[in-house]
Amino acid sequence: MIPVGEALATVCDAARILGVERVGLGAALGRVAAEDVRSTRAVPAAANSAMDGYAVRHADLAPLPARLRIVAVEPAGTVVDRAVEPGTAIKLFTGSVVPPGADTVVKIEDTEGSGDVVVVRAAPVHGANVRAAGEDIAAGSTVVTRGAPLGPADLGVLASVGCATVLVHRRPTVAIVSTGSELVEVDEVPGPGQVVNSNAYTLAAAASAAGATATVLPIVRDRDADIRASLVEASRADVVLTSGGVSVGELDLVKDALDTLGVERLFWQVAQKPGKPLAFGRLGDRLVFGLPGNPVSALVCFHLYVRPALRRLQGHRRLHAPIVEASLARSVRKARGLTEFVRVQLAWTDDGWLATPLPSQSSGVLTALGSGAALLVGPPTLDELPASARYAVIVLGEETLAREAPPF
Repeated sequence: MIPVGEALATVCDAARILGVERVGLGAALGRVAAEDVRSTRAVPAAANSAMDGYAVRHADLAPLPARLRIVAVEPAGTVVDRAVEPGTAIKLFTGSVVPPGADTVVKIEDTEGSGDVVVVRAAPVHGANVRAAGEDIAAGSTVVTRGAPLGPADLGVLASVGCATVLVHRRPTVAIVSTGSELVEVDEVPGPGQVVNSNAYTLAAAASAAGATATVLPIVRDRDADIRASLVEASRADVVLTSGGVSVGELDLVKDALDTLGVERLFWQVAQKPGKPLAFGRLGDRLVFGLPGNPVSALVCFHLYVRPALRRLQGHRRLHAPIVEASLARSVRKARGLTEFVRVQLAWTDDGWLATPLPSQSSGVLTALGSGAALLVGPPTLDELPASARYAVIVLGEETLAREAPPF
């Protein structure tokens, strides 16, 4: 049995960044760039107006009110073949190219127009409302760096510089194998001693949320030959997740089946609760996780170990979930010698985050990991976590930290 930190380091060290592929911008959200992208153009390409108004020479605005002759109108998307000369103005719209001779744009609200004359009532500062050429992006500058996760703004930037495709790291494939003769499919009514295979849906959703492509294989009964055959099929994926069959019971057959398949076992059993009977190994470049069968144990182990591995495979630099410090609302008994991940709900107070333990800490109560849940890290040296003490809390989803309203 190894400590949590050692187990996590072992998993992250074993994960190798996957190869690359080129995708269109519509498929690039959340992917990790595999190369630097440099712009071949400036954005904007020419100085343009930030609003509807008039292109003028700032020197012509004194004294006020200033009367200027309108010599042209330039809708956005067109360019007039006319310069702004002393005493003249050209009417512009947002995005219009600022014509030669002009150095300022007066917003239309500060003017009065009559025929071919505009009267400027209020003068802006010199250069007002003019977006300079290259203000956003200079030609030759790097707009996306290798290793950066691509968000909506990044995709818009790539589009603005004419990159219709981008080189990214491949998404990992994940095969999910649920073992247990007691399992039935979701559309079956469980008989005596049977349970629905919820782990398949939990793990597939968690893998998809982590950026992977998940495939759920059929339920495998507790028979050596069936387990081995399913693992052979699953081993085509980058990552194999099994649930159940990795403890010490008579029907816990998965560990031996993994050994038979040639998986190099890197550890088995972690000094934690829930999720102690976790197995991890490698089959060539593929990663194999033998997750516990209890629903909470399986999902906690996914968040702690599988999710960082999947992010590493995709090229992410930040592998782990956010952590906040919170005060414990009430004391909690725990097992000495084990790192215990207490399921809590977080609430923001005037004194910071408050973590309230959920009523049940059973490894079978999956509702304790529903929306807004978090994991308070109970140190292995303690057998009781006192109330009001502060602990690290692992945030499992953005909903956990969501506020009802922003502070403004």
